[in-house]
Amino acid sequence: MKKPLLFLLLVLSFQFSNAGVVILNGLTHVHQSASGQLVTGIIKMKNTDATEQRVIIYFNDLFQECGKETVLTADLSHKNSIKNWLTTNVNEHVFKANEEYELIYTINVPNDVEINGSFWGVLMVEIEKPIKEDELEFGVKLESKVRYGIQIIADINERTPSELEFYDIKIEEPDGNKFINVDLKNLGTFYVEPTLILEVFNANGFLEKKVEVKFKKVYPNSCKGFSLDISGLPKGAYTSVLVADYGKNIYSIDLEFENK
Repeated sequence: MKKPLLFLLLVLSFQFSNAGVVILNGLTHVHQSASGQLVTGIIKMKNTDATEQRVIIYFNDLFQECGKETVLTADLSHKNSIKNWLTTNVNEHVFKANEEYELIYTINVPNDVEINGSFWGVLMVEIEKPIKEDELEFGVKLESKVRYGIQIIADINERTPSELEFYDIKIEEPDGNKFINVDLKNLGTFYVEPTLILEVFNANGFLEKKVEVKFKKVYPNSCKGFSLDISGLPKGAYTSVLVADYGKNIYSIDLEFENK
C-alpha cells in the first residue's frame, strides 16, 4: 500500500506564477443534487506557457480526522466519498502553447433515498513537466511539480443546519509567539464554512484584542484546525469569548488564560 499523501488544502491564487497550466474557475466546485440525479461540472484550465504542457488527472479522498492532519489519499476511502460516483472525460491532456481546455466531470448519484448530506472528494490536476529545478547540496537537483487539489462537493437533498463542537482548544507558544489553536468539529450531515472570532478582555473588562480567522470548510463528522494569534498581549489575566459563525447558527465558548 502506498503511503497516504499529506496535503494541506490552502486558499490558492488561481494563477501560479511560472505554473504553466492554471485553473481559471476556482478550486472548489459545489453541486446541489438529489438521489438518482446526474451532475455535470467543468474545470477550466489554460496553458500560460509558450511550450507544451502535459497534465494528468486523478482522484483522491480527503480526510479531516479530529486531532490529525488533513490527508489526501487514493488508498483509503470513507462513507461520504464521491469516488464511485465521479468520472472525467479524460485522465490526461497535452496542452498546446497558450491553449485553453475544459475538463468535464460527471457525478452519478445513486438512486437511493437513504443518501443525504454532503459528499466530497478531490480531483488532482498534476502538471507532469517540472516547473523548476532547485539546486541542492552536492550538485543534486530536485525536480518539483505543481499539483492542484480541486474539491468537488455534492450536497444531496435540501441542506439542513449543522451543529458544531469545539473539539479541542490549546494555547501554544511556538518561536516566542502565542496562539490559541482550535479543532472545530462538524456534527451535522452537510459541510459548513465557519469563521472563528476571538475577543480578548483584560482584567478591567476592556477589549484588548480581537482576532478573526476567515471561513474554512469543515466536512460532516470531521474536524478543521483554526489558529488564532494572540501574541503581543501585556502580562496579566484575560477572559475571552470564542465564536464560530457559519451564517446559519453561531456557537460560542468562554475562555480564561494568563499571559505570564
